[in-house]
Amino acid sequence: MQNFIIFVLLMVSTPVLADRPEFICTARNAEEVISIARRFSSNDKNNHCSVSCLLALRCSKAESFASGILKEIRDFFGSGNPEMADIRANRIGIGLVRNQRARFENECLEQCSLYYP
Repeated sequence: MQNFIIFVLLMVSTPVLADRPEFICTARNAEEVISIARRFSSNDKNNHCSVSCLLALRCSKAESFASGILKEIRDFFGSGNPEMADIRANRIGIGLVRNQRARFENECLEQCSLYYP
């Protein structure tokens, strides 16, 4: 129950995003970017960071963030393990694109490895 409350608070406290997520782009790209991230690292937090970064490059930052939140909600109601640390890793990956530290896919993988070796 505590995790559910944390997720609700996170959703309520999330600032309004400028571009509305449509989820078409992430649906089209999710499988490929997950595969790229997993080939590069087996570290779960690195994968969250990398996938979010790669999706933010290919799609929008809002769509990438919303997809990460939805994945954690799905974990909460399913067989996964929802973690706030996963959401932090997602935010780091998106921040790399926002701050232009990752402008290409290989930069996403390299930068996320600095945070999560």
